[in-house]
Amino acid sequence: MLRNWLNSFHPLSRLARARKAYLQAHPDMPEHLKALINQPLPELNSPVADLTYLSLDIETSGFDASKDHILSVGYVTMQGKHIELSSVAHTYIKGVVRPETAVINHIVPQMLRDARKLDEVMDHLFEQMHGKQLLVHGRQIEQQFIDHYVMQKYGLPPLPLLWLDTLAIEKSMTLNRQNQQDGDFRLASVRQRYGLPEYHGHSASVDAIATAELFMALAVQLFGQSNGEFKQVFKP
Repeated sequence: MLRNWLNSFHPLSRLARARKAYLQAHPDMPEHLKALINQPLPELNSPVADLTYLSLDIETSGFDASKDHILSVGYVTMQGKHIELSSVAHTYIKGVVRPETAVINHIVPQMLRDARKLDEVMDHLFEQMHGKQLLVHGRQIEQQFIDHYVMQKYGLPPLPLLWLDTLAIEKSMTLNRQNQQDGDFRLASVRQRYGLPEYHGHSASVDAIATAELFMALAVQLFGQSNGEFKQVFKP
């Protein structure tokens, strides 16, 4: 009884209530978004290795969604401890790459031949989110730009999505062991601390794969060879 009462205050339980309230407040929202918010959340004690994840990275022209643009979107599906490399997707957005942006993000003209319109890319991304736990490293960029897109396109407030953040997991582990390391929580730096290889190519899809690999390394650090529970890695 006490455990159930405590679980009702867990962030995952609060998110479930927020989703229910969101659906009630916006009954006319697009069906594909309604289905996304309607999908069941994992149970608090769901084994981490039994879930399916969508590791996501969004490359942008800057840090302010109100004036900057999404340049590319990359993601990969991970089933438990297996990264499905056949599912890797990386798409540039048509018409938003300026010369100065291209230099900073190492974008050459050949990369833009298969660029697609933002609406098409975002619709496909929302479709890919179905049935998966959203995994990122440092969710601020991805969350801000998705929230801004949803507001501009549909006039809706931020979607109550479930975000798994490897940066937040690493920070909580670092604090728990009272070792601040070097204070550098960039994806490449955290990967280096866990002995993961450096990827020289820089793109949304490469970072999505790198994040998935880091999540697996963090799970080993947290649980060893045992199977931890979802509530242990959900750090909103």
